[in-house]
Amino acid sequence: MKEQLILLEDLQRHDAKVREVEGQLKALPEKLRAMQADLAKVEAMLARERGELGDSEKWRRDQDVQLKDSEQSIAKAKAKLQQVKGGKDYLAAQREVEAMRKATSDKEEELLKMMELLDAGKARVVTHEADVAALRASVAREEEAIKARLAELEGQVGALRAERDVVAARVRPDVMRRYSATAMKKGLAVVPVRRGGVCGGCNMAIPPQLFNILQRMNSIETCPTCNRIIYVEAIKAEAELERGESKTET
Repeated sequence: MKEQLILLEDLQRHDAKVREVEGQLKALPEKLRAMQADLAKVEAMLARERGELGDSEKWRRDQDVQLKDSEQSIAKAKAKLQQVKGGKDYLAAQREVEAMRKATSDKEEELLKMMELLDAGKARVVTHEADVAALRASVAREEEAIKARLAELEGQVGALRAERDVVAARVRPDVMRRYSATAMKKGLAVVPVRRGGVCGGCNMAIPPQLFNILQRMNSIETCPTCNRIIYVEAIKAEAELERGESKTET
């Protein structure tokens, strides 16, 4: 059983590495999706800014038309004023002209303020267009880099799984079943017993009789509390050393 325990820990290391690389394979697309979502948000904000700027420019054009109409109305009112000889009709016509001049002056002032706001809005849109273009280029570069990294990681996973299968093929079927069932529930299936007879998985003390059995390494034993496969680290290290020396002699 010494050889089987050594194989199980080796198998667990391979499984951990496979999970690590698979985690990266999952995280990279999520990172790209987050960047694409951010890009979509700023593109939507830019579209809204363009829309608001377009509405403002349309309002300005409409006001220009109304201003020209007002100027024509003032010209007509002045002509009417010249035809009036005096009296109440003259005063009324004069007040009408003054009111129209005041309204036109107010509209011109309002248009000047709007022109300033439009110029500032156009400048902001130009700046934001440059920012969006830069972000779009950055996302495109990141997408290419992530695609290349994904291809690399997929190759690593394939190689790791192949190595893992080689190790797994040397594990006895009954031992593999125990390992797989524990790994599925606990994640970490094989743990050492630390000094003081404490399980490295759940930190609970194991019975002294079980600790004595573990020292012989003649069987696959599990922690009574967490059901993980356990071993005495120092004894396993000796077994690994013996195996290494045996291979060297061979």
